[in-house]
Amino acid sequence: MLAFNLLTVLLLASPTEPLPSVEEAITQAARQPGRQAQETLTRAMGQAPRDNARLLARLSRAWSDAVDPSDPATAKVAARHALDLGLQAVAADPKSAQAHLALAIAEGKWTDFVDRKTKVALSRQIRSEAERAIELDPKLDMAYHVLGRWHLGMAGVNPFMRFGAKLTVGELPPASMDEAARNLEKASELSPKTIMHHQYLAQVYVAQHRKSDAQRQWEKVLALSAQDHDDELAQQQARAALGRF
Repeated sequence: MLAFNLLTVLLLASPTEPLPSVEEAITQAARQPGRQAQETLTRAMGQAPRDNARLLARLSRAWSDAVDPSDPATAKVAARHALDLGLQAVAADPKSAQAHLALAIAEGKWTDFVDRKTKVALSRQIRSEAERAIELDPKLDMAYHVLGRWHLGMAGVNPFMRFGAKLTVGELPPASMDEAARNLEKASELSPKTIMHHQYLAQVYVAQHRKSDAQRQWEKVLALSAQDHDDELAQQQARAALGRF
């Protein structure tokens, strides 16, 4: 399926339109909406080595961005593409922080389409990939974001559910809200204009009953300019949260 999609995009591209270089494609894709970014990156594959880890990682991220929960059938296809590309990126360059980050994100997307036992296995892999990305690049803000959200989600599982999971699918990995806060604070420090860092840090502070800290993070969400639909949704969430203070 993935090979077919890549070939289709290349065949539909204008024969007179030059294929972008890897650097050009990555720069262009960063400014483009999901489907257009996929096409730009896929066209660059036409002249790049198939084992270009940076391009594979960026294309994996584009497919992860395309996962739309409101359309389960296409979402599963996109999530599988993202996962396959992430695995290829890591295989192409095991020392690429961006490859490990892309794989962690793709694994997170794939958890929505697997059984409970596989979810537990994937949860361990997500943490491992995010930590490896940080080890390789300590300034990669999105790796801290992924790890922070991992701790937020896992620490939020109540003891009863943890016990039930241990009996049926295996013990859940340890997590803490303190680690969630630490990692999301680091992400916000590295990229203070990224709305979702502040959005999820606010959620952690709410879980920690740190009302004033949460309020400041929600205010930062509203003070920043929205870059996409997800940012707009985050700002809606912030307005609702601040209305309850």
